[in-house]
Amino acid sequence: MKKFIKVLGMIVGSVAVIIAVLFGVMFFKMNSITKTAMAKQINAEIDMNQVKDGSYLGSSDGGMVKVEVEVTVENHKITKIDLLKHENGKGQPAEAMLDEMIKANTDDVDVVSGATGSSKTIRNAVNKALQEGMK
Repeated sequence: MKKFIKVLGMIVGSVAVIIAVLFGVMFFKMNSITKTAMAKQINAEIDMNQVKDGSYLGSSDGGMVKVEVEVTVENHKITKIDLLKHENGKGQPAEAMLDEMIKANTDDVDVVSGATGSSKTIRNAVNKALQEGMK
């Protein structure tokens, strides 16, 4: 019986080590995907005086976060931002940025602490939509 318990303990220990290694590899891979995607997010300088009236779509991929928005502009003012898609983990608090963007009439607002990935990806999607309005 002691031998059985010893073998069972070795098996359980080995499985635990394998699971820990798999989680480590998965975390490293997700982190790498996110860093690569975030490095591709480039926000242009937006001059709201150059943004024409209309509704513009923008999307951004932050690796683990994906965002699509529709931004409405009237008289060079952001009047509405509809969040069409926000695939996120714990990034939902970043959605509060949308009201700040409307109030400040810019996409360049502070990120939400604890939701940095979602914040940056939302900002990039809004920035891309506003770029469409400058064309």
